[in-house]
Amino acid sequence: MNILAYIESGILEEYVLGTVSPQEKQEVECMSHIYPEIKEELMRTESALEQYALKYQTPPPASLKETLFAQMNFDEVIKPELAEPADTDVSALEEADRENTIKILPVTEQIQTEEPIAERNVFTNELNTGGTVIYPAWAKFAVAASILFALLFGWSAMKTSDLTKQNEELAASSETMKSDLDVLKKDAEYNQTLAALYRNPSFKVVKMSGLAKSPESSVAAIWDTKTNEILLDVQNLPAAPQGKQYQLWTIVDGKPVDMGVLDQEFSKKLLKMKQANPSAVAFAITLEKTGGSPSPTMEDMFVMGKV
Repeated sequence: MNILAYIESGILEEYVLGTVSPQEKQEVECMSHIYPEIKEELMRTESALEQYALKYQTPPPASLKETLFAQMNFDEVIKPELAEPADTDVSALEEADRENTIKILPVTEQIQTEEPIAERNVFTNELNTGGTVIYPAWAKFAVAASILFALLFGWSAMKTSDLTKQNEELAASSETMKSDLDVLKKDAEYNQTLAALYRNPSFKVVKMSGLAKSPESSVAAIWDTKTNEILLDVQNLPAAPQGKQYQLWTIVDGKPVDMGVLDQEFSKKLLKMKQANPSAVAFAITLEKTGGSPSPTMEDMFVMGKV
C-alpha cells in the first residue's frame, strides 16, 4: 500500500467536502482505521476546513426575519353570505355577485400587480431592488470550499515534495551507512583471521620493514612451517604505478628465489604466494614490470625482513 500516493490522490479532500460516493466514503473510513498516517492527514484536512468556515462565516442580519414576514400576506379571505333567494330578485342577485367579486378580486390582483418589495441581501446587508443579484448560501460556501481545496492541494503538494526529498535523503544516508557497516564487518573479519594466524604456533611471522625507497612501508609474511605456504599481510605499501607490479622474493643460499607477484588490489587482503623453501633466510619485495621479473631490481626494493 503506497500511503503517500493515496494521500496525494485528493480523495481525503473530497471526503471532507462530501463529494465522494458511498463506496469511496467507506473506503476512506476503512483506510483511516488501518493506517495512522491517513487518519492524521484526514483529521488535519477536516480541521483546516472547519477553521476556514468559522473564520469566514457571515451571520444573517437581524432584520432578515421582518423582511421575510413583510413579503407574506396573511389576510383571511372571507366568503360573502348569500341572501335568501326568495327575498332577492335577479337584478339584486347579480348586483350582489358583482359586489362579492369586487371584494375577492383585490386580494388576487394585489398579489399579481403589487410592486415587488425590496429584498435585503443576507450577505451584503443591502436592499435589493432588482438590480443586484443575491447569491444563495450554498454558492458562497461552494466558492469558499473551492478556494480551500486549492489551498489544501497546494499545501499537500508542498508537503509531499518535502517528504519525497526527506525520503531520498534518508535512503542515501541509509545506503551510506550500510556501505560503512559492510566495510567495518569486513575489517573485523580480516582482523579476526589475522589474530588467529598470529596466535597459531604452527605459523611463523616474518616482518618486512620499509627500506630507503619507502621507509613507511610494512608487510608481514605468515609462513606455515608445516606446509611451507606463505600468506602476505600488506600493512602499508604504496599503490603500484601503471605498468608495474610488486614481486615477493626469498633468499636461499645467498640467491633470490621468485615467490610470485602480488595482486594489484592488496589492501586488507591475505595474499597467497608460492611455497617457500625451508632454507629461506629472508623475504623481500621489489617493484617490477607487470607480470614479474626473473631477477629482482635491487634499486626498487621496498621492504625486507630476516627469518
